[in-house]
Amino acid sequence: MLAPEVVEKICTLLAGGRVSQRGIARSLRVSRGTVAAIAQGRRPDYTARCGRRPAGLDAPAGPLERCPGCGGKVHMPCLACRLRALRKLRRRPPDGLP
Repeated sequence: MLAPEVVEKICTLLAGGRVSQRGIARSLRVSRGTVAAIAQGRRPDYTARCGRRPAGLDAPAGPLERCPGCGGKVHMPCLACRLRALRKLRRRPPDGLP
């Protein structure tokens, strides 16, 4: 994983628009793929640092807890359990059908 300072420098240089992604990769000694992934927002651990966090995603708050539904250590409420419940509702046939 890259140091946060390197990620910040990549974001700053990308925002400046004067240096190519290849030039950024050479000067900071990282791969071009890493710079491209940060630029395109494909590195979710870096998007928040670059100011491109998707709307509706808040940072988790509080300590990790054991989920009573799946047993995983997560920030509550457990999103995995919520998604499973939604999928289960979608698969259920409408009322009156077998």
